[in-house]
Amino acid sequence: MNLKELAERIGLEEDEYRELVDLFLETGMADFDRLKGAFEAGDARQVARSAHTINGAAGNMGIMNVHEVAKRIERAAAENQLDSVSDEVGVLKGLFDEIAGVVHA
Repeated sequence: MNLKELAERIGLEEDEYRELVDLFLETGMADFDRLKGAFEAGDARQVARSAHTINGAAGNMGIMNVHEVAKRIERAAAENQLDSVSDEVGVLKGLFDEIAGVVHA
């Protein structure tokens, strides 16, 4: 993840973008925790809502790998097919961890 490149893509300085990514991580992890809890409870509707929130925020930030995974989870949950996204939930957590590692390095 190249913060400088991502910042330039959306017209920000790297330090400004880093601050936004910190906020994205904070709110995104809260949304992920809701998503994971809903997933474990079998609540497809809440999974879809949480994934939608993550999807939109990541898309706005230009973090396309998170955007794409969240979009797949959202679609599957909207179709009540939670079994098909078990691996994707783990992938999404890994992406958040990866971003945190880059931002807090």
